[in-house]
Amino acid sequence: MKKLSLNEKNILNTLSKEHLTSVQILNRVESISLILKVYSVLEDLSSKGYTTSYVKKGLKYHYVA
Repeated sequence: MKKLSLNEKNILNTLSKEHLTSVQILNRVESISLILKVYSVLEDLSSKGYTTSYVKKGLKYHYVA
């Protein structure tokens, strides 16, 4: 299994506490450089099977699988 990056670990840690939309995740990101990578990291985590998502009332929520 590939080692997770710090960005991946941070997002997984956040999502393990509650289900969040992409906008909510972006609002919690403190590093400008990470904001630019959030969507890419979410996609990578999903493709690795760490996270999944669902749509509720038109909003896409992400959570730890």
